[in-house]
Amino acid sequence: MTDFPDRYCIDIHNREKIPTRIVKIGNVELGGNNPIRLQSMTNIPVENVEATINQCKQIFDSGADFVRISVPRIMDVEFLKEVKKKLSKENYNNPLIADIHFNPAVAEEAAKVVEKVRINPGNYIDKRAQFKKIEFSETEYQLELEKMYEKLLPLIKICKEYGTAIRIGSNHGSLSDRIMSRYGNTVQGMVEAAWEYIQIFAAESFFNLVISMKASDTAIMTRACRLLNAKMMENHLILPQHLGVTEAGNETDGRIKSAIGIGALLSDGIGDTIRVSLTENPVNEIIFAKKFLELYNNRLFKFQVVSQITNTYNPYKHSSKYPNILNCNRFAIISRHDTENTDFVFIEKIPENFSAHKNYITPYATWKGNKKLKNLFPLIDIVDLNISKLKSEYFYFVKIRSFDVLKREFYEILSQPNVCFVLEFLTENPLGETRYFYKEISKINKKASVIITQKILNTDYEKAIAEAGIFPGGALIDILASGIWIETNEKVINSLELSLQLLQATGIRYSKAEFISCPGCGRTEYNLEELTKKAKEAFSEYKGIKIAIMGCIVNGPGEMADANYGIVGATNNKVHVYKGKEVVYKNIEEDKAISLLKQLIDNDKI
Repeated sequence: MTDFPDRYCIDIHNREKIPTRIVKIGNVELGGNNPIRLQSMTNIPVENVEATINQCKQIFDSGADFVRISVPRIMDVEFLKEVKKKLSKENYNNPLIADIHFNPAVAEEAAKVVEKVRINPGNYIDKRAQFKKIEFSETEYQLELEKMYEKLLPLIKICKEYGTAIRIGSNHGSLSDRIMSRYGNTVQGMVEAAWEYIQIFAAESFFNLVISMKASDTAIMTRACRLLNAKMMENHLILPQHLGVTEAGNETDGRIKSAIGIGALLSDGIGDTIRVSLTENPVNEIIFAKKFLELYNNRLFKFQVVSQITNTYNPYKHSSKYPNILNCNRFAIISRHDTENTDFVFIEKIPENFSAHKNYITPYATWKGNKKLKNLFPLIDIVDLNISKLKSEYFYFVKIRSFDVLKREFYEILSQPNVCFVLEFLTENPLGETRYFYKEISKINKKASVIITQKILNTDYEKAIAEAGIFPGGALIDILASGIWIETNEKVINSLELSLQLLQATGIRYSKAEFISCPGCGRTEYNLEELTKKAKEAFSEYKGIKIAIMGCIVNGPGEMADANYGIVGATNNKVHVYKGKEVVYKNIEEDKAISLLKQLIDNDKI
């Protein structure tokens, strides 16, 4: 695969669902033109049969199509059978998914019981990563693939016999040493790890497959899914994708990360089933997912922007370069709130407490009478502006619509260096308009500064978060602008706080500590939800550090590898405390974890 495939979706300017292969999961069809399916996962050990059944029922009753259950041991397959049997007796015939790590024998037995099995290429046959570089000759590497082929054959045979679907779930941070030695812990490594498995299943004519690329970083997750789709399109084998930002966290942070990552991909037409991973009651995942999907109803096939089949920027790599607005030196926030986090304060009139240390934007008429104020900048609509008004000694903020970029009468204005364009939208597809404007303005003025605007006036808090995640979140993933200007219903959500959360969730600008926390599963043996809340209370103000709170050792150490500090579940209400990849405290009581972690962080600051 080239570093920059020309296509990863049907049209980067418009939402058009990619018609993937249809996969049968029990009595539910996934992919093709079927609805996007919802799922969640129990967080109770499957050996606790009655509690698992009750939680499954609650998740299904809330609107889930599937429920996933962790099955860590061979003996747990018997408990899984009991759960399946009793649910069926109560007329809950929805498909169940077994979540398997490390042990092919467990996957093979579980595949005889439930409708779908999830396996992780990072640990299913390859050993768990030790983060060691391994040198393979090409011959040795091929021998490893042949071993993998042989070890997957029993599972393929069983799945064919029982009609069981497979999810190949590739996670950033839990790739094998073999893959990382060749590709690094990268987006390409995630895709190649899954592709090796896809090729084996395809060689055996098994296509009842769902693929996932998951990461706690929204941009990595998005780019991995795009790159996978590009590879599948190149090879004419387009399988359905399961979307989710893993370890997204809880509360607003978890919801906004999920909305950005999932929303960006659904806007590209990618994704057939989603999971919102929250460190909360699993039912909350479905409640938010349903609200989120409402925003997509009846909007998938509306062509409102000029079509663009091939990529006009690199959607697979992070770009840290964006035009600075007046040497702001960071991605800018425009807001009516006058705080240290606001880069440009919008004012209708000159206030009495006008500060010489702040930058202000004001309507052109107000500015005209106060243009001697060096830190006051005019806002004017491009239709009211002509080139004679633009004076080189001033800097202007100019309202523009995406289609204005093609109008000849505006060409001179579009090419000026002392203009920042404030992009407003005319259709229900602001992401497509942003991409279109980015493509066209780049032809005229490569250094143009662009502010994207959005009014999020939803009166439902969770819907407002979902809406912001879809846009401007989808544009922030690719840094297609220099700043954002969001207006909200302030009684529902503060516009400045929402702006900061969007920039934090996309890794563009950090205003507080960054938290990674998994949703927990049947392998978690401590109160993950409570400890996550305590960690956020204790460390939110520690700006610039990343802290992970992980349920267990299965993916914990790997998927928190880029965190500065972390807590990972051990056994019996005990946890390990990490500094980077190093365990500093082992098997400590969970109620001592926060104080020990605080001591560790504070000592490092000295």
